[in-house]
Amino acid sequence: MKNFILVLMSGLLFGLSFIDIGVGFLCFFAFIPYLYFITKATPKQAFLFGFLFGLFITLITLYGVINVKLIAFIGLIIAFPLYFAILSVFLRKVHESFQKVFLWIFPVIWVGFEYLMTLGSLNFPWLNIGYSLSKYYLLIQAADLLGVYGLSFLVLMINVLLFKMFTGKPKRLLVILIIFVLWIGYGIYRDKTIKLKKSDLKIGIVQLNIMQEDKWKPENLVPTIDEYENQVRILAQVNDVDVIIMPESAIPTYILHEPKYRKRLQKFATDNKIYVITGFPDYAVEMVKNRPRYKFYNSATMIDTSGVLHEKYNKIRLVPFGERIPLLNTFPILEKLQFGQANFEFGTDYPLYKIDNLNFSILICFEGVFPNLSRIYTKKGADVLVVITNDAWFRRTALPYEHANNTKIRAVETRLPLFAPLCFWFSIAIIIISIILPLFVMKRVK
Repeated sequence: MKNFILVLMSGLLFGLSFIDIGVGFLCFFAFIPYLYFITKATPKQAFLFGFLFGLFITLITLYGVINVKLIAFIGLIIAFPLYFAILSVFLRKVHESFQKVFLWIFPVIWVGFEYLMTLGSLNFPWLNIGYSLSKYYLLIQAADLLGVYGLSFLVLMINVLLFKMFTGKPKRLLVILIIFVLWIGYGIYRDKTIKLKKSDLKIGIVQLNIMQEDKWKPENLVPTIDEYENQVRILAQVNDVDVIIMPESAIPTYILHEPKYRKRLQKFATDNKIYVITGFPDYAVEMVKNRPRYKFYNSATMIDTSGVLHEKYNKIRLVPFGERIPLLNTFPILEKLQFGQANFEFGTDYPLYKIDNLNFSILICFEGVFPNLSRIYTKKGADVLVVITNDAWFRRTALPYEHANNTKIRAVETRLPLFAPLCFWFSIAIIIISIILPLFVMKRVK
């Protein structure tokens, strides 16, 4: 029962720090009960209660996924807690071998775990601890130097110092105060020294209020396009904007293969003399053993003022289970499993769209939580990061707010090219340590 209470407390504090209710500061206390648990647990307890810890977090923060696809939610409440169970077992092994220094290497291991969550077909880095600080303006300024992984590291170090303070090391409070003074001081410094680039470009957003279950009904296609056309006209002519951004899959049909609807979309741009950035579904056909094989994509593009559709961007990071069954490339037979998922194909290219003197990049939905994608665009010369999404899937849950908060960190990380390499190398340093350390631990345990 004691272990259950400890992981429940940590899970609640961790989960609530992500919910957009103004209690993000709870992240600084979330791991204190967990640390007490992990330093006392047996291997079996570490796995079982580590799983429960992950389950509590998932149910608090990601319950809205059930509105997307049932299979996505089932996969999430199994896979995500399993990650935490395995991590807890590993942490317990590390503590057994390195009891004296365990608390100091705990943050490094956890941040390495956060990075691992960006890899593979089960990638889901939604709950990096650093995202819980998104509402704290001065604290997140350090992301341009440290990245979201650095923010996570600092939060975890505060947890460790508080844990030591509560277990008989009161002088750690002074260290905590020094960290916050330097951390906030840097935030104030960056706030006063950021050089903003002025642009006369006026950008507008059009987002219709359409229920997700109605959006894809064939009889609603023309009314949807009609309403977009009306809203675009109002925004372009009344507000005199130069660029209009529409959501992920805004036009719910294969516009590149249907001239009737493609021409209507092009007229949005030519009639109003604006640039239009929009999302839409797409497909390609390839012949496999003399039989056509359809490959589907979650796509976006820009239409310029002359009506030209520029290079298409295909979503590179797909939502596990929701947009594609994991390990499908390794086990093609999984394609026969149909739970309502789309099984989109992965994109590979990073196109930039030039408007005036600015290069625009597009990230679609879930991609906004991957630091490496925005970093790649920054290195390619992007001046503006555009994230288009369809969060109507989540209905009135916490997820759209979490999504917006997470994406905000990308803007801080990439605002100056000078700081992008620093963010990159800090992350790489932690990641390398996180890879080498497990190998050393496993050798030591043997």
